[in-house]
Amino acid sequence: MENQSPSRSRARSYESEQQSTHESEDKSDLTPRFTLIFSTVAVLTVLALILNVLLAAFGGDSEQVKAAAEACSTTYMMGFGAIVGLIGGKVA
Repeated sequence: MENQSPSRSRARSYESEQQSTHESEDKSDLTPRFTLIFSTVAVLTVLALILNVLLAAFGGDSEQVKAAAEACSTTYMMGFGAIVGLIGGKVA
C-alpha cells in the first residue's frame, strides 16, 4: 500500500468520498414523491382498517356488508404490505 503513487491514492480517496456522499444522499433524502406515495398508502390503510372495524361492529349480517368487510380487510392487509415494502425499499 505504501508503494502506491500519490495520484492513485488521491483518486481512490476521491472515489470513496463520492461513494459515501452519494450513499448518504440516497438514504436520507425523502423526495416529495416518496412522501406523497407513503402518506397516501398509510391514510388508505388506516381508513380501510377503521371502516372494517365499523362494519364488523355496526354493519349487520347482510351479504353486502360481509363483502364490503372482506374488501376492507384485503385493502388494509395489502396496505400494510405496501408500507413495509416502501420502507424496505427506501432503506436498501
